[in-house]
Amino acid sequence: MKMLGSIIGIVSAVASVVFWGIFSFDNPYSRPDSETVGNLFVAAVIPAAFVVVGQFIKPKWFMFVVFLLSLPLGIYFLMMPGIFRGFSAASLGYLISFLLLLADQRKAG
Repeated sequence: MKMLGSIIGIVSAVASVVFWGIFSFDNPYSRPDSETVGNLFVAAVIPAAFVVVGQFIKPKWFMFVVFLLSLPLGIYFLMMPGIFRGFSAASLGYLISFLLLLADQRKAG
């Protein structure tokens, strides 16, 4: 279960970075300004980097923190039209990864 939790976490992190790139540079709805791009970078890309770092340290706590950081943005994007709802799935992936890692730790000892 630990391997599956790690894979889901990393896939969610990559998806977050991809959605940030699409939203920032190829947004089909509008052209975001530099402040929006910077804010989304802090809210999406930095937590995704924490996921990758967390896979080498204590993944379960990093995954929970990243889920909490991505939750407001995930809820916001859930209400948007089109492909940006996928960021909500990435946020949900952080939660699923955390739960799998937590279950694996409880099973191991």
